[in-house]
Amino acid sequence: MRLAMFVDGWNMYGSLKSAGIRDYGWCDFRALARQQTGHADADVQVKFFTAADEPNPDKPLHKQKKWWEALEFTGCKIVRGEFRSISEEVSARSGDAGRKWREKMTDVALAAHMVADCNQIEPDPERSGDYRWKPGYDAAVLLTQDLDFVPAANIVASKPFSRCVYVLLPPSGSAAQGNAARNWREKAPTVSVRELSEADFARALLPRVVTGDRGQTVVCPDEWMWREKYESMQAAASPGRGQFLRR
Repeated sequence: MRLAMFVDGWNMYGSLKSAGIRDYGWCDFRALARQQTGHADADVQVKFFTAADEPNPDKPLHKQKKWWEALEFTGCKIVRGEFRSISEEVSARSGDAGRKWREKMTDVALAAHMVADCNQIEPDPERSGDYRWKPGYDAAVLLTQDLDFVPAANIVASKPFSRCVYVLLPPSGSAAQGNAARNWREKAPTVSVRELSEADFARALLPRVVTGDRGQTVVCPDEWMWREKYESMQAAASPGRGQFLRR
């Protein structure tokens, strides 16, 4: 089984922060995908869509870069967008001349990769100069609450692609997660939707020290959660997976 996981980075971060468990963002996404789909031996390719937190100069970027480095050590591909000022747009609507920011080029990039990665194009070994198509992944795993990805999920789940799509909704400590689940079930009836819990993330944490293929290491910041500190929580977490919301 080949799983392709697509992570909406800022949506996940905002959800976990709202739930008071931001530190669970030190996540092993491959482990999370295997646990939530039931394919323990799956080959998982992860793409993490995000943007540097440059609009907040008071926040040190080295932690975010350290997190990205840890992800890359696990084989995750970072796809970067950017934040752009929308002060003129906001001022025109509300009279607020303050500088506002909006993340750009990440949602479209995620949707485009999700569809494009369904198939791969490679040179045809039997016909010089020609190319052939082959399946890229068997199932897609999307981590977000954002309903903007409903069209992409429906395209991937429908013919001619006909891939299984799992949508994982991060906990947010409010009614937002339940509302998102109901909307996803209504607007994407062929997609499997799961409301993740704190325990789900507790079972899918990266180790405190993440090692790259050349021996280089990244250490989880002391103020963030890491596996060794939360062994008891992981042991107490139920081994069963949450319930899918079916059509």
